Amino acid sequence: MVDKNFAFRSERLSYRGITKEDAEIIVGWRSDPDNYKTFFNRRPITLEEHLAWFTNYLDDMTRYDFMVIDETGAPIGTVGLSGISTDACEISYMIGAKTARGKGYAKEAVRAATQLAFSEFGVRYVDARILPGNHASEKVVEGCGYAEVEHVFRIERADDAGGGCF
Repeated sequence: MVDKNFAFRSERLSYRGITKEDAEIIVGWRSDPDNYKTFFNRRPITLEEHLAWFTNYLDDMTRYDFMVIDETGAPIGTVGLSGISTDACEISYMIGAKTARGKGYAKEAVRAATQLAFSEFGVRYVDARILPGNHASEKVVEGCGYAEVEHVFRIERADDAGGGCF
């Protein structure tokens, strides 16, 4: 079984388990509006929020997140598998470094993590939830062999009067 410090490689990239020392760079990427506009949690995060999440992450044996490292040794993003069961898991990914975008790194990371899900965790399928309109992410997963299976519908709580049914 894989541990949180597991490392692996793909053609151009290497991957290692995320660490507490990665917190500042991950928070920087997660707080960039160009990034979080494509996330389900569409807001910046604080270092304190990330560190609290990370503490819980270390005990969660159904989730594994990896730092994506380019050929120069620079961290460029993250890829993760969550909700891992004997049947399935969900993949998430982010190329956070703006200079690394458009080079096929996301597709390579998704392929590598998908293979890890099948070979190391033995899942039957991997889901990728993508916000409607995020065509770049759709292109990434479709290029890795993913197919759209079903739609997800969601209602968000209205923080002020108006909006929503409740």
